Amino acid sequence: MRGDKNNMATSQKSPISIKVSELAAPLRQAKLAFGREICGSLDIAEQREWLVTNGIGGFASGTVSGNLTRRYHGLLIAALHPPVGRTQLVAKLDETVRHAGIEYAVATNRWLSGAVEPKGYLNIESFRLEGTTPIWQFALGDALVEKRIWMSQGENTTYVQYTLLRGGQSLELELKALVNYRDFHSSTHAGDWQMRVGSIEDGVQINAFDGATPFYLLSAEAEFETRHEWHRDCFLPLAKYRGLDDHEDHLLAAVFNTELALNQSVTLVLTTNADAKLDGSRAWAEHAADENELFAKWVSHDAQAASSAPDWAQQLIFAADQFIVKRSLPEEADGRSIIAGYHWFGDWGRDTMIALPGLTLTTGRADIAKKILLAFSRYVDGGMLPNDFPDA
Repeated sequence: MRGDKNNMATSQKSPISIKVSELAAPLRQAKLAFGREICGSLDIAEQREWLVTNGIGGFASGTVSGNLTRRYHGLLIAALHPPVGRTQLVAKLDETVRHAGIEYAVATNRWLSGAVEPKGYLNIESFRLEGTTPIWQFALGDALVEKRIWMSQGENTTYVQYTLLRGGQSLELELKALVNYRDFHSSTHAGDWQMRVGSIEDGVQINAFDGATPFYLLSAEAEFETRHEWHRDCFLPLAKYRGLDDHEDHLLAAVFNTELALNQSVTLVLTTNADAKLDGSRAWAEHAADENELFAKWVSHDAQAASSAPDWAQQLIFAADQFIVKRSLPEEADGRSIIAGYHWFGDWGRDTMIALPGLTLTTGRADIAKKILLAFSRYVDGGMLPNDFPDA
């Protein structure tokens, strides 16, 4: 945790005195967890969704089962014009493990034909959230592999990390990167679309077309090779339920391979930043410190409430932060706004004002509330606030 761990935080409502460190200690414990009874049923597990965000409108989202069910799911939905311009760049990673002479599926996919292949959900031992981070454990023979996903704050960068927690011998991990380049409201039917996929140091650079923002698939630990193979007719059951286009195509752009020894990790970095940090351990430590600091602000603001809050209330502190985004304006470079909802809403004036007290003041973030009000005040006209910004 950043700052003095021994700093005393006292509520003004009572003389209770509580150490921030005492409340922050259980922060990394799971507040939400599922076992095989949930994870091993595709129909149930694909109805449970996770979300991680980057503070500028971008996000990653998917299901506990690992398959995509919405057009809004993906590992890198980048905000190319923060906090809007959201574009699906990386759809998913299809993972396979080879251990003790046996091949195990980690990924899960539904296809338009009705097939489900591979069926990696059958190997999920557990799923949990630590703060906002989704974490899976896969039981593969005598091996136990952990997967976690988080984003770097302030940039369009997603980290996907795999660690061998248990196993009598090392294993081989293959990661197939499926990419795209589309508005997050649309779907892709590729035809003969040719992206430019090229090798660079530590990974792959992808240029979807002339003028497109380049993006990168990087790893400091894994070997890689480029590909250009369209995976067609990926089925999206929730899109079908909503009456939308229910299938689309994704490009297999690269295959990463590595060998994992016991307690060793490999991290894939999916990003629009060519200089993104590749050290997964360092990136994770920074992410955990940010969430600890967020939690500490709430504790310092209202220690009495924090000391008696149930687990679900603590989880709401992290969820609240996911809606707050940076919006740079000509007169307010460090402005803030509030996303009205995920997955498909932007930042709207009415929703922002309704949500502001709960998301900022209750959580001890009056400085963020001030930035939001200042940003919207620049556009007051005739006594009215805008419902959206000129570029939204």
